[in-house]
Amino acid sequence: MFKKEPHIKALSNLKNSERKKLLQICKKQTNNEEYTFPTSTIKQTNFSGQKSLGTVYTDEKNTPILFKEKHNEQLFPTVYSCWENNTLLPIVLTHGFVIEEHLFNGANLMISGSIPPFDLRCKIGTLCGVASRQAPKLVLAVGIVEMDLPSYNRVIGETGVAVKIIHHFSDGLSKAFKVNLEPPAAFDVASEDGDIDSTQIEFQEETKIVEETRKNVQEANINIEEIADVLDHLSVSDVDYFITRALYYTLTQDKSLALPISASNFISNHIMHNLPPIDHNEVNVKKTSWKKSAKFLKHFEKEGFLKLKGKGDDLTIIGKNTDKDELKNFVPYKLGVNSSAKEKGENTNSKEKTSGMMYLLTLYKPFNLAKDLVKEANLPFQTYYTSQDIRSAITQYISIKNLVDAKDKGKVVMDDLLYNMVNKKKKDPDVARIIPRAQILDPLLANNFTEFYQIYKSDDTLLSRTPMKGSPPRIKIITEMKIGRKVITKVSNFEALQIDPELLAANLRKICSGSTTIGESQTFKSAEVQVQGPHGQLIIDHLNRSGVPSKWIDFENKLKKKKKK
Repeated sequence: MFKKEPHIKALSNLKNSERKKLLQICKKQTNNEEYTFPTSTIKQTNFSGQKSLGTVYTDEKNTPILFKEKHNEQLFPTVYSCWENNTLLPIVLTHGFVIEEHLFNGANLMISGSIPPFDLRCKIGTLCGVASRQAPKLVLAVGIVEMDLPSYNRVIGETGVAVKIIHHFSDGLSKAFKVNLEPPAAFDVASEDGDIDSTQIEFQEETKIVEETRKNVQEANINIEEIADVLDHLSVSDVDYFITRALYYTLTQDKSLALPISASNFISNHIMHNLPPIDHNEVNVKKTSWKKSAKFLKHFEKEGFLKLKGKGDDLTIIGKNTDKDELKNFVPYKLGVNSSAKEKGENTNSKEKTSGMMYLLTLYKPFNLAKDLVKEANLPFQTYYTSQDIRSAITQYISIKNLVDAKDKGKVVMDDLLYNMVNKKKKDPDVARIIPRAQILDPLLANNFTEFYQIYKSDDTLLSRTPMKGSPPRIKIITEMKIGRKVITKVSNFEALQIDPELLAANLRKICSGSTTIGESQTFKSAEVQVQGPHGQLIIDHLNRSGVPSKWIDFENKLKKKKKK
């Protein structure tokens, strides 16, 4: 329903009688008599989307809690309501990648993608929440059941829509109301006897590590990034576990690994870089049961993971075996700060990062022929790729297909796939099939990939949960003279960087010692802050202190320069 951001009108408070009536309707429709609104003040507004009109109800913080379509009394709880009360709707489980790759992109949940057994309440026409099996109580989508799910004990080979998705986390509804809430880090999971096991916690990428180390953690419900701070001491088995996981990550995920490679280079530039956010003084090869790098590598050669060459401590890794079950079933985790930046191709010593600035990563999503290239180049399947990933895929594809020009090693004889990808928009059949290798990447990206961007805060945390489509946002600052000979400076398009207009206006009022107003930008259809006076540089300096790099800011001074006498 909210594939695109709907247009919403101003919010108004519900009367007390209307609020009570709305609550009773919600209790009746959800068969949950214990449900209560999160706040005593409930607001409402009308929305208009691509194909629907209706009403949205919010709490006092303007977070949507319910919505309904026009001429339809069915109330749909939002995912935010389900986070407050995870018993509000019956929940259908699916796989995490199904939610990320399909539901968040507008698809419905198919029966083959769901996970039995199903809640007995999931009959045709009932409302339900959708969650991943890793976090079975964390609802990330809401929909209508389309099949009699309790009658299915197995789903392999079955076809049909199980749940018609009406609303999901981070869809147009949350964007329209500028909801910045993140999914709760954990939900307590009920054990079979009904008791609550508070140590069972959902982590997006670190579940296995936490399960192995949580026995040594006295305080429950911590994030994996905080393990190094919580643990006063790691046992040898703990260190062995972390180093082994780093080896698995290196062999399956590290695209910068090139064989053959010396043992010292392999350990220092790959194993240690691919550790989770753990203090390297606590976790290194010397503190493992192997003590020495040579023993560590020879152990995994004996286990069939590596192929070594050399004697004593002078070893070289010349091969790897990715067919091991441990590697096939390996679940990637979040790397430490330095490793993450290295993996993204970022310079960890760059001036922008050390000065506390935001930074971004440009990503590319393949479509049509690009998917064939990814498959042929044996690139791991994922939604987004960096330009370095795609460059590596092209190099791999050229090598596999033996497309290097025999007369000039710097040129490539394009086969049909590369030719159609590079010359997709050209109809001239006489376009040369031989092209310099350096001229392949740019047209291939433009013709076969959709550009996205992911912004990171100065502390390497994500600014938004999912990558955004298109080019990165640029804040616009204009100094101009209004009718009446009054000089003003306008700031717009800053909300894309999650800068609150009211807070910005208050700060600029103090910094510029001038009055401020908040209006709507006609160019960007978003909030615009105006401050009285020519204060372009002061505003740029303030945005820099807030973490916004100057290269993300466009400043235009429209004041006419005074003529020299």
